[in-house]
Amino acid sequence: MAHPEWWPGEDHEAFTIWALENGVEALGVTPARFPGRGLGMMATRKIKKGEAVVQVPTSVILTMEKLPLEFKDQFPEGTAVQTILAAYFTCGDDEELEQYALWRRAWPTRQDFEDSLPLLWPKELGGLSWPDSDTEKGEANGQTDLPQLLPPCISGHWSTVQKGSGFKEYESEHQKLLPAQQIRLRKAWADVSVAVPGIDWKSFSYHWLILNTRSFYWVAAGEEPPEDRNDAMAMLPFADYFNHANIECDVKFDEDGYTLRATEDYEEGDEVYMSYGGHPNDLLLAEYGFFLEHSNADCLYLDDIIFRDLDNKDKQEELWLYQYYGNYQLVSQGVCYRTEVAAALVYMSEEDWRSHVLEGSTKVLDENKSETIIKGWIQTYAAEADAAIASLQQAMKSHAVVKAHRQKGETLLRRWTQIKSICESGLASIDL
Repeated sequence: MAHPEWWPGEDHEAFTIWALENGVEALGVTPARFPGRGLGMMATRKIKKGEAVVQVPTSVILTMEKLPLEFKDQFPEGTAVQTILAAYFTCGDDEELEQYALWRRAWPTRQDFEDSLPLLWPKELGGLSWPDSDTEKGEANGQTDLPQLLPPCISGHWSTVQKGSGFKEYESEHQKLLPAQQIRLRKAWADVSVAVPGIDWKSFSYHWLILNTRSFYWVAAGEEPPEDRNDAMAMLPFADYFNHANIECDVKFDEDGYTLRATEDYEEGDEVYMSYGGHPNDLLLAEYGFFLEHSNADCLYLDDIIFRDLDNKDKQEELWLYQYYGNYQLVSQGVCYRTEVAAALVYMSEEDWRSHVLEGSTKVLDENKSETIIKGWIQTYAAEADAAIASLQQAMKSHAVVKAHRQKGETLLRRWTQIKSICESGLASIDL
């Protein structure tokens, strides 16, 4: 019998049957293939905003509490939940893991991750060195004959900018994404290698990435949220089919399980989305291996450029003391207020700047100077985009490794084109 174009395949059909038999409720949705977008969740009927579309009972949600005590006891206190769960899928008891066999066959493959996640891309495209790569043996990451091709928010590096340095560390969850991933995964590998000697790197890192891309926030009934939000982690069969869109998020859990509700109306055959959060496209690409063509949450960060031009330690101290230090955002509509405050400090004395920020004084505020400074910062980012686009276009014609990974190169071209567009729109907003 011929299957419809949207049919997800035998493995996904078998897993769906298993999920429904084990208490998952699919209330008008089913896994489906969407041309050019891969797997997602399709409406099988007309769905109205606010209707529940999937319910996952606690009985099938995989949490740390479900793991055998003897397995968890191998790990010292403080080991990340993600590390232990990934280790369980890698080397847990085969008979215990058999209950998840159909679910696991529906997961992305490691090749899917290598195709989509910059973390696993060739170093020529900005990827990193790992134990199973040819570059692991002492070679420094990123040493290629190409400039940095990943966006700065992902890589933490620039090709055309001698970036400035701040004098304080600060929280910045949407910058230097790849180095942060590398630190987390290398620590996970170090911890699991001690607890489970001989564990296979390729299998463990694959399962670590499964957890990283498909887990949900979960805190057991009566428990306090953990200090590290990443340790509030659970795996939800079937609910992990939903793809991301910038929509309101209506996902709630309690002692009975998870309920996911539609946040807009859908017609039969539409793809039904859930939100992973209001994340910039660089984070979506680094963490999940995709980004949105249009996103109101997309933004760039000007921190490295601003600290280059505002390298006076006393002035940086002022920014720190009054909580304007770092996280300077550029969106299509322009820059954030923090950026405007930093621009004023470039030409103001510390005393005048404090009067401006704390008391609203405009005595020495020169809007033309501020605008000129901000435009210079945006133009610097735009020049970085131009250089990256030119390098990618050339490399896709002449560089053997990049030519062999053309799809990844095209992904980066699309992202850099978006970045250039944000810069142009930001500049235009200043001239209005």
